[in-house]
Amino acid sequence: MVALAVIPAPARADTLLVPFWGINFGGDSGKNFSDAVDSSRYAYGARFTFMGGGVFGIEGDFGYSPDFFGKTDVGGSSVLTATGNLVVGIPFGGQKGFGIRPYGVVGLGMMKSSADFEQVEENSLTWGFGGGLSMFFSTHYGIQFDFRYFRTFDDVELFGIEVVEDQPGKLDFTRTSLGFVFRF
Repeated sequence: MVALAVIPAPARADTLLVPFWGINFGGDSGKNFSDAVDSSRYAYGARFTFMGGGVFGIEGDFGYSPDFFGKTDVGGSSVLTATGNLVVGIPFGGQKGFGIRPYGVVGLGMMKSSADFEQVEENSLTWGFGGGLSMFFSTHYGIQFDFRYFRTFDDVELFGIEVVEDQPGKLDFTRTSLGFVFRF
């Protein structure tokens, strides 16, 4: 009986699929939070997260924001983000059943912005960081509140060598979202 008590339980990895809906505000979105809700500056997308031992993980975040800069009679605008992130999150309550997991993320990726009324379409290297809280109601389902800041790079220089040149102008904004979590 003592031997059974000291044998560690097998590690369990979490894979999360999180479709989300959110609001863009601040920075180049041109709106504060309350105005962003009123002017329909929405975003939607999905996150795919793999939490190896429960605390550290990796994530792919894909978000689309129609009418990011607004819409005119000439046309609309949009921003598409695709980032790969490192995740740190501590699962309070374990990885089965009810529990909560506060987490933080940091990552790199691409941002595609376009505006029909200015005939502009740009692809930019971007970075971002943020965090949030996942609350699980059962072993396989929950909700997730997320808050992220995105910003494109200017020209990037590393040890005196231009790594990324001729980047378009900086673009930055904050996205807050609510998602439904499927845990496998």
